[in-house]
Amino acid sequence: MSMVEKYNEKEQQEFVGFRFHPTEQELIRYCLGRNKVAKTSNKVLELEDKTDLYAKEPWRLTHTETEFFETNEWYYFVTRTGKSRKVKGETCEGRWKALGKLSNVVSEDKREVIGKKRSFSFYVKGESNPSGWTMTEFYTLDGGSFQNHVLCHLKGP
Repeated sequence: MSMVEKYNEKEQQEFVGFRFHPTEQELIRYCLGRNKVAKTSNKVLELEDKTDLYAKEPWRLTHTETEFFETNEWYYFVTRTGKSRKVKGETCEGRWKALGKLSNVVSEDKREVIGKKRSFSFYVKGESNPSGWTMTEFYTLDGGSFQNHVLCHLKGP
């Protein structure tokens, strides 16, 4: 489902020039926490569920093009089925390589940890330099079945 198809023409006019630039806290609390984990709907923002994010090369994924996001930038809900981020794609093999450790996302007042994040860069097998594609996975701290349900911020070169 498209992220902006939920609001009508009048509401779209109110959002002219608006871009989606959430903070890490907003991604955890409002996008991932409330909308996905709590299964409540946001009438303005409906992010897509992406089932093939780890199955295809990032440039082979179909992306919803909208003025809501910056060029070559998307957000998706993804259910991770395992720890491996290896990609056996149509044009090449590759992997999403972690850039550092899993880190905390803290509340605005810096008093509590509200989530976790990890950044990745896509490498084509046999290449020593990254492809230019990056991804950040955001996790909630609910400790339950949603540990494998992440919000991914994908950026192209």
